[in-house]
Order: sequence, then structure tokens, then C-alpha cells
Amino acid sequence: MLCLSCIFLWLVAGERIKGFNISDCPTKKILWMYSARSEEEFVLFCDFPEPQKSHSSHKCQPSLTQTPEPLPCGGREDLADVRWYLQPQNGDPLKEITKGYPYIIQENSSLRFSAPEMSITGSYICRPGIRSPQDVACCVRTVLEVKPQTNTSCKDVSHKQDLRFGSLGQIHCPSLSCQDDAQSPEVTWYKDGKLLSDKRSSPILVDEVFKCDEGTYVCDHTRSDNASTWTVRAVVQVRAIGWGEESRGSEIDDAGEREFRGPRPFTGKWPESDCTAQGEQDTLEVELGKPLTLNCTARFGFEKNFQPVLKWYIKDSDLEREVTLPKGKSIKSTPDGDIVQLAFPLEKVTQTHLRSKFVCFAQNSIGNTTRSIQLTLKKGVVLLFILLGTVAGLASVLAGSALLYWYWIEIVLFYRTYRSKDETLGDKKEFDAFISYAKWSSFESETTSSLTEEHLALNLFPEVLENKYGYTLCLLERDVAPGGAYAEDIVSIIKKSRRGIFILSPSYVSGPSVFELQAAVNLALADRTLKLILIKFCPFPEPESLPHLVRKALRVLPIVTWRGLKSVTPSSRFWTQMRYHMPVKTSKGLT
Repeated sequence: MLCLSCIFLWLVAGERIKGFNISDCPTKKILWMYSARSEEEFVLFCDFPEPQKSHSSHKCQPSLTQTPEPLPCGGREDLADVRWYLQPQNGDPLKEITKGYPYIIQENSSLRFSAPEMSITGSYICRPGIRSPQDVACCVRTVLEVKPQTNTSCKDVSHKQDLRFGSLGQIHCPSLSCQDDAQSPEVTWYKDGKLLSDKRSSPILVDEVFKCDEGTYVCDHTRSDNASTWTVRAVVQVRAIGWGEESRGSEIDDAGEREFRGPRPFTGKWPESDCTAQGEQDTLEVELGKPLTLNCTARFGFEKNFQPVLKWYIKDSDLEREVTLPKGKSIKSTPDGDIVQLAFPLEKVTQTHLRSKFVCFAQNSIGNTTRSIQLTLKKGVVLLFILLGTVAGLASVLAGSALLYWYWIEIVLFYRTYRSKDETLGDKKEFDAFISYAKWSSFESETTSSLTEEHLALNLFPEVLENKYGYTLCLLERDVAPGGAYAEDIVSIIKKSRRGIFILSPSYVSGPSVFELQAAVNLALADRTLKLILIKFCPFPEPESLPHLVRKALRVLPIVTWRGLKSVTPSSRFWTQMRYHMPVKTSKGLT
């Protein structure tokens, strides 16, 4: 399918080319004499013969009394729809000029050549786009020959010429620089593709320069040799410029050269009037994490060989490094000079950028200057960051405090395991803890669960605290021989213990076992190594008969709550709290 399309396009293109006879086209010979020392452009017009038009005013105002005259080739009102063809000098077949041709650009009805190349020598044929049968035979043939300028005695006439606003100006034809002044050939001038019928010599005299005098001028003159006659063509780019600032010495010297100004850089969007000082610094408010583009913009005065230098530097502390960026681009030409801009894009602003200084450097043949910019956070952003930081800090403190409060016991136990000393050494005590509970509990007969006070005291405490963690416990039924005085045995055992564990229940606080708690409280007041631990086995009301000293102890002593089946496993929080209140003891079991 692709091959068929290509064949179809080839046939269509061939039919378009065969639609006219080249020999019937009027022929004009054009010679391009280019200088290897300068950058030149060249222009070919599609010169359909037209009736002579009336002269227009030089002041670039259209004539209101001029009547439009019909153009040939079908009465076309414009020549924008024009096709160009090239027949190379080597005899290759005729080809239509498209966008793929290097150095050749079609602009409306004209061809613009951006660089002199010997390969562009040949015959160029133009004709209107076919719209009616009478257009078929309408065409113009231009034979172009390109030659380098070899005469070294030629005057250096620039292809880029400047005129000053409001003054007398002259536009010279560069191709006449190698002609003898005595010959003074007649010159045909064009401006932006339009014939200047009233201009027949070189230079063109401009009484008073206006902005509309700028443009692309083309000058033609005839040169003959023994073989044939050629039209020598040259292109001149004319620019209208201002006088500049009188205070900066923009004067015309004896040689006719202008004293050019140095560069004036400014970055960002600052007023241009504030950008004349050397080494000024400005600040720019930014937001962290957002993309940013810094624009280094400099105004340069006019120079004959305009080669501006524009760079970005980043200065950190005492180190300065250049940023590799594409070449700056000209964004505007003004009567006072050209404005060139170099963009420095940042993907996102970071804290490092806030600590750095960005320096814009501009230089031309007269001198150089710099302007720096410091990035700062926007005020609203700073307040927001402070507020968010404060809230985050408070939240972190509260969260840390909650975690510390909840896991304080685990932290203390971890510290004890590796750092604390054994407090049982040298205290001459026999037991780590004495366990007291209600021996005759009416509550036991009422419960159907096996988790009674007696089961907790006689089974679970020995299993966890003795067997798992290595503590030595004293149980009255197990470790005290019967037959002694009850009160004396209780006091003796408590004195030999480092801790007293009391399992509180309604039966305990209302029965005779509360005597053991009362005795322990009296002994603890005199022995600071004795500490008491209360276990709230189940809720209970305080009876009126409860001794005052015991009632006060219930308010100040540490209480660990038993939570039934949840507290049975050794890894539960109940046993963790019990270990926290037990004496610090280094043993194989504890480790």
C-alpha cells in the first residue's frame, strides 16, 4: 500500500511539472558575489512582469489615490501561492523545491538563501499554483550563479547597516564596492520584496529615518562580459537605532563609529531603570518544592560585531561554579539596543538553593557586569512552616510522652537487666517477697472459677516469680512450721522479706488476714528496705472497722489490678508490673 502511494505521488508530481514548457518562461540571469568574511543572505523574487506602478511617498504611507492595477496570470490579487522548481547545473531533472532543501526557505513568492553554497547554482523556475487553464503557461526562469568575491581591493560595505532615528541616512549597495566609481551603474532597489521604482542609484538617501525604514533591501545592477549580461544582486539588512543615553557618552566620533554601551543585566521582573549598578543583589520569594525559572536578561548597546556573553553562576560560601546552559536568545530589539535572555530552570526549590547565591554575568566588547539574586521563603510560607513545625513538634512530644508512659515499665526492666546492680546483696534478708491472702474466704465458695486468691498465691506466684524469674517467695502454709505463735511468726517473716505482696478482696479486708497488712505497714515505717505491693483481686468496699493506718496505706501504696484470665499468662502486663515492683536482682533466672 505504501509503495502504491509513493508511485501515485510521483505520477502527480510528474504531471504538475510536465504541465508547462520551461523554454517558454522569460529568463533572467542573477549573479551572487559573496564575501567569505561576512554572513550574507540572498533573495530570489518571482518576477512576473507587471505594469509600472505609481511612486509612493518615502514616509512609508500607502497612497490613497492609487488605483490597484490587475496582475497577469489569471488576475491574481497576491503571489503567496507560488511554486518553485530547481533544475541543477549538472543536468539533473527538474525538481520542486520543498521544505527539505538545505539553506533554501520559501517566503510567500520569494526564495531566501541562508548560506552561499556552490550546489545552489542552477535554474530556478516559479509559477503560480494552477487554478485555471490560463495559468499553465505563466512562469519565470531565473538562472543563478554563485561566485566568491576575489577582489581584495573592494571596500568593506556591510550587509547589515544601521540608521539613526530622526537623522539623515544612507543605504549602500554592497555589490557596488568593487565597481569603478566612474561607471556608476543604474541600480534597481527592492524593500521587503516590493520594487522601489524611484530609487535608481546607490546609496539611497533617507532625509529623516523612521522605524518603517527598517527592513530587507535588495539592490540589482547589470554587469556585462564578452559572453553574456548578468544582474548582480546583494541583500542589505537595515535597522533603525536610537542615539542612546547622552549621559553615557553615546556620541558619533570623527571616524563615524558609535561609542557602544556595556551590558546592563537584570534578573526576574525588576524594573529596568533599577538595573544599571554593578554587582547589585536582589531577593526573590519562593516556595520549597515548587519549580522555578530564573531569567538573566541583559540590555546590550549596538555593536558592529555583536557577540554578547551571558552566563549563570551559583555561589556557595566562597566557591563559585558556572551553570552549563544553552546559549541565550535575543527576545527584543529596541532603539537603545538588544535585549538578550538566558533562562536557568530549577526542577524544584530546595534548602540548598536558599543558602546559595545566583549570579547573572553579562559581557560585551566594552566590559562586563553582574547582578545576583538570593532566594528566600515567602512570608506566608515561613509562617505556615513554623506553624506546621510547632504542631508537628507538639504532636511528637505528646506521642513520645504517651509511648514513654505506656512502656515505662518495660524500659525500666530493660535497663535493670543490663545496667542496674543487685540490691539484695548485703541486706541480710532471706526472702524476696512475703505473700499474704485470705486463708478462709467465703468468696471462694461463691465463685465457680478456679482462679481464686489461694490459687493465685500458692500456684501462679511460685510458677511465675520463682520458677521463671528466680525470686524467693515466703508462703505461710509452705515455708513456716506450724505450732508457733501466729503474730510472732508473721512479724518475723515480714522482717526477713524485702517485699510484702497483699492480695486484697472483700474477705481479706473484712477478715483476720488484714492483721498481716497492718503489721507490714508498721514495720515498713521503720525499715526502708521493706516495700509493700497491693494486688486488687476484685472490687471491695472499705469496712468501717478497717484500721486507720491500713486505710491510709490503701491510698498511698502501689496497686496492681488482677484482670482474671487476661493476667494468667506470664507475658501479661500484670506480671510485668509485678516484676517492676520486685527488688532488682541479678540471677540466672532473671537474665
